[in-house]
Formats: sequence, structure tokens, C-alpha cells
Amino acid sequence: MTDINSLLQQVLRVHDEPYRFYNDWEVHDLLTRKPIEYLDHLLSLLDSLARGESAIELPHKLVFEDEGAMSDFRVMPCVLRHPERVRKTVKLVGTNTRQRQVPDQITVGKAFALDPEENYISAGFAGCLLSSARTGACAATAARLLARTAERVLIVGAGRVGYYAAYYIATLGNTAEFIFHDRLEERAQYAARALQQAYPAIDCTTAMEKAPDAAVVVLATDSLKPVYGEGRPTAGLIISLGADTHWQHELSPDLLNNAGICVDTLDSFSYGDLRLWREEGRISRDRVTDLLGLLRERPEPDGQTVFISTGSALFDNLTIDYLLER
Repeated sequence: MTDINSLLQQVLRVHDEPYRFYNDWEVHDLLTRKPIEYLDHLLSLLDSLARGESAIELPHKLVFEDEGAMSDFRVMPCVLRHPERVRKTVKLVGTNTRQRQVPDQITVGKAFALDPEENYISAGFAGCLLSSARTGACAATAARLLARTAERVLIVGAGRVGYYAAYYIATLGNTAEFIFHDRLEERAQYAARALQQAYPAIDCTTAMEKAPDAAVVVLATDSLKPVYGEGRPTAGLIISLGADTHWQHELSPDLLNNAGICVDTLDSFSYGDLRLWREEGRISRDRVTDLLGLLRERPEPDGQTVFISTGSALFDNLTIDYLLER
């Protein structure tokens, strides 16, 4: 007589789906073990997209806000079809402002890779350090393409994103000095010491009272009002990474008077400073270049440039591709 479990297996036909999970420290280790290899991987795939050798499906990210609170959760899908492989990814992350059960972590959630043929979830990734590292790598890619010089780099905001931005810019090999500026002195000191250990030949310091001038300025804050621009026009390249919601702002509109504007993807128009400037009629999309347009045109850096990233599923996908190809 056939037992009920055997019978149900014939009816329900359930099979395990192959799956591998990468925690935050595994993600960090893989993305920092050979940092220039990671940055080259990103640039190579972006070049392939810019040349039309690869195709992209990049819907706008869906943002669901918590009413009455500065928090949300986001669904961020992306599909890249390369000549030799297809990479399907989606990230589901939240903005954790309460931080009761998960303290000191503003980004919570997971990213996933799907099997390109059968569409089951084949790999999962802790979302915190993956999001921070890919944002830092995006900043380094912008510096690689847009900075005339990066001898001195100022990092405003010495959290995870600020540290990773400095780490990946440092690996490009053309920076002699990093200066960390943060409202919390201890956090700036920790970031400077960690970067100094990773790159002993580079001078890594802090500046607490007044942020000094630099060739490249990276803004990685959670500020609700502009922290850079008015009266501080000297940097050749300003990279804004922290204003990725409609309530966050890092840049003074004065920068629009002289600076060229670049973005990671045009989705950045929906958040932060660009959203506000668009709503106020200060800027239109035809004035802005995204990374793929930049790679197609290959202009020489000229004058002051502002690069804005509000977090893109494209860089999630490129980063997950690197992790899985490793």
C-alpha cells in the first residue's frame, strides 16, 4: 500500500530550488579583495551597454513610503542581456529610520539573482553592504570618467557609503590625500584609520571644524538640507550619493549656474535634489547626461561637474554579476 507522503509527492511534485546566500561580510570580502578588478568589471559591462552590445531592462524602482515617517521600502528590478549570459536581479530593501530591532543600519533587506532560464531565485545577498559598496563603486566610476584631477578628495559623511567611496577611489591610484568630514568626530576618525590601513601610502585625515577645499568632493550624508554648493564652488567634481529620497538634499541650486550635471541613471530625477529642481523648473532632462551617454560621447572633463546617484538597480545588477562570476 502506498503511504500518504509518497502519494502526495506524486501529486504535489515539490523539488528544492538550488540557492546560495551571501551575508554582509562575504559580500564585503568579495568586493574588496580585488577592488580594481571589480571596478574594471563594472566599466566593461557599462561600456558594453553603451556600445549596444548588451541590452538592459531597467524599470523605475518602486518606492512605498511609510505615512508620517521618513522611511520606505523599495523594489528594484533589472535585467541585463549580455552576448554570453543573461543576468536577472531584483532588490527588496527598506529605509530603516527607527532602528529598534536592527540598530545602526539604515539600509535593510536583501538582493536576489534569478536563474536566467527557469526564473527561480538562485542566490541571495544581504542588502546593507552590497548597497553601500555598489554606491561607493559608482562614485569611483564617476571619478574615473569625470575628474580632471583627484589629488585631494574630501569625503563628507563618514558612514558606510563614504568609506566605500573613498576605498574605491583610492584603488584608482591617483589620490594622495583623503579628508573625512562628519558631524560625529569618532566616525570620521574610524573611517580615516580604516582607509589608512587599507592604503598605507595615502594620507588619510579628518577635518571637523571646517571642510577644506579638494579636487573631488563626495557627499554621502543623510542631510535634509543642502550641505554643499553656496560659497564652495572650487571642486572640479562633486559627487552626491546621499539624497536618495524626496526629503533628503545635499546640493545648493547655485551649482546649476556653472556646473554640468551627470547622473548614474535618469531614474535619479525622481529623488532628492534633482526632483526638487525639476519641480521648481530649474532643470530639465535635456541638460543631464547619464553614465551610458557619457561613455558613448567620451567628453574630456571640462569645468565643474556634479554627479548624482540616488541608488540604481543597474549597479546592483552589475555588482551581483561580478560576485557570481567570481
